[in-house]
Amino acid sequence: MDFISSVTQAATQASIASERVRHVVRVFDRNRSASQNTVDTLTKLATGNLTSAADLLRGATGLLSVAGDLSPQIGTVMRSFSATGAAVNSVLKMVGGVNHPLIQSAAQSVMGVLGDAKTQFTALVGEQTMGALQSFAQTTGLGSVLSGLFDSATSSTPHLLTLSTDDGDAFHFGLSTAAYDKLRRSTRFKIASQERLNREEAQQPVSQGGDTITLSGVVFPSLGAGFRQLEALRAIGAKLKPVQLTAGTGDVLGRWYLHSVDEEQEALMSDGAPRKQTYSLEFGRYGEDFANL
Repeated sequence: MDFISSVTQAATQASIASERVRHVVRVFDRNRSASQNTVDTLTKLATGNLTSAADLLRGATGLLSVAGDLSPQIGTVMRSFSATGAAVNSVLKMVGGVNHPLIQSAAQSVMGVLGDAKTQFTALVGEQTMGALQSFAQTTGLGSVLSGLFDSATSSTPHLLTLSTDDGDAFHFGLSTAAYDKLRRSTRFKIASQERLNREEAQQPVSQGGDTITLSGVVFPSLGAGFRQLEALRAIGAKLKPVQLTAGTGDVLGRWYLHSVDEEQEALMSDGAPRKQTYSLEFGRYGEDFANL
C-alpha cells in the first residue's frame, strides 16, 4: 500500500469510527440493561476502526521516505488529514467524561499519530512548497484543510462534499467535478397510531425510521469538469457498498448507500456529447447498527 492510499483509508476508518461512536452514545444514553450488549459490540467495532486508522497513519509515515515526489498529491493528503482530524475530534467530543475510556484512549492515540504524520509530511514537502501552498490557500479558501500544517490556517475547504469508500476511493463534489446547487435532507421517525375506544388515538414510537439526502445540480462539461463525472458516481454505486459522506466544513455525515443517479443531457453537440448535464443523486442512511438494537 502506498502513502496516498494509507492516509486516505485512515480518513475512512476514522469517519466510520465517528459514526459508530455516535450510535454508542445514543444507545448508552438510554440507560437500558438490555442495550449493554449493543454498546459493547459497537465500542469494540469503533475502537477497532480507530486502531486501524492509527496503524495506517503509522504505516504512511514509514512510507514517506520512499514516497517520491508528493507535490502533485498535496491536496489529497491535506484533505485526508483534515477529514481524519475532524472525525476523531468529533469522537472525543461525543465521549467526553469517563463513560467510554477505551474509545477515548484509541481516539487520542490517533491524534498523536496524526500529529507526527503531519510534521513529517511538512518536513518532506519542504518549506518552499508549503510557503507557496499557504499563499494559494489564502486566496482559494483552503485554510482550514491545512490546519496544523501552518499557522495561518483560516477558511474552509472548497469542496462542498466528499464521498469516500472503504477501498480508499474518493469523489469530491466541487466546481471542477459535479458541484450541486441544492441539498435536501429528509429524516423520518416512525410513530404508530393506536386506536382507543371513545378516546383520541394514542401515539407509540416504533423506530427511528430512515434518513435520505438528495443532491441536485448541473454540470457544464465544456467548463472543465468533463462529462464523465456522473459515470464515476455510477461506478461507485454499482459496487453496492456504503460510502462515507463528509461535508466541506469537516462535519462527518456518516455512512450512506447511493440509491440512484438521475441524469438529463441537453444541448448535444454533433458527436452526441452534452453541453449541459442536469443530475440528481439520492443517498439512504446505512444504519449499520439498527439490527442490534
